Amino acid sequence: MSPRLSRLLTVWLVPVLAGMLPGPASPAAEPTATPHTDRAVAQIRQQADHLSKGRRLIAADFFSSLATANFVQSRLSSLNYSVRSVAKEPLPANVEECLKWNAGICGNHVAAFLEIAQRLGLRARPVEFYFRGAQPAKNHSHICVEVFYDKRWRLFDITWGTYFREPGGTLDNLVDIETLRGSPHARDWAVTNQSDLWYQQWTASGLDPLEYLDHARVDILRGRQGTIHLEAIDHAPDRAIYQPRHQPNFVGRNRADKDYGAITVQLESPPAKARVLQLEVLGFAGNGTLTVTSGSQRLSIPFAELSAGQTKTISFKASLGKQTVQLQTIPTPAEGVAYVVFRTLRLTNR
Repeated sequence: MSPRLSRLLTVWLVPVLAGMLPGPASPAAEPTATPHTDRAVAQIRQQADHLSKGRRLIAADFFSSLATANFVQSRLSSLNYSVRSVAKEPLPANVEECLKWNAGICGNHVAAFLEIAQRLGLRARPVEFYFRGAQPAKNHSHICVEVFYDKRWRLFDITWGTYFREPGGTLDNLVDIETLRGSPHARDWAVTNQSDLWYQQWTASGLDPLEYLDHARVDILRGRQGTIHLEAIDHAPDRAIYQPRHQPNFVGRNRADKDYGAITVQLESPPAKARVLQLEVLGFAGNGTLTVTSGSQRLSIPFAELSAGQTKTISFKASLGKQTVQLQTIPTPAEGVAYVVFRTLRLTNR
């Protein structure tokens, strides 16, 4: 990465998902005016209607998705976002501010797409990519969306103006991330807006915008469902300390939606003699049970036994023997919200 681009990317690799993407329901509040978002939705609806006229064999949701993706990429400039950051100007905290200031990076792009998609009646979900570097400090992330139509999910990378169409198919025959990751030809299917200035800056610096297609060490969350692998930031024969770096810092399900699931956290390469887990709890929400599993050992901790701002000590009956440790939650009811936010996790032998 060139020094010049490195300066521009001061904030690029830091996830902006928290506070931007839809989360659990909150108490009703006074509605906030969103004139920029309202105008965006009206304009995109007109564009999609215009594009779909006389094209009944093409899914209408394809045109709505494409119009939304094009609008968001063209209005929410990553270059503007970086310029604002370097100049220490305020950065957008919500979709309305992104549209007002014409600035945004990948998390902002997806948040805007999902907000507009909801108003248009599209079924969409985020697809998050967490790349694991040689050390946790080298981790980085990216995020796209999938839209569901004609019985399949379809991937859109809003930041790069990219979607993926199988050869020989119809205009709307796009594919999902699972199909892409399983095909050696996925890069050939990409339709990308290569005229975007940020895309040109990125590729000129030797970076790969589509690395999520074949990167060997990437955790993928589709609708926030999947496993996040944590490598120790500090490791010794008798202890290991884990802390998310450019990764989610919660375990469980934080949205009760049929297209959203739960995050499992897996601790990699634990000390063989460790038999105690110390979980520094920042907070938790919903009702349920936290489960901690290592091999045949499985421990259950009701949420009632957790306290925000305190460390929960969990003891195994036997040492781990280098078996990975998994943390999950079981919501009550089964389709409800149940998640635990944490700062650090420590494995020790006492």
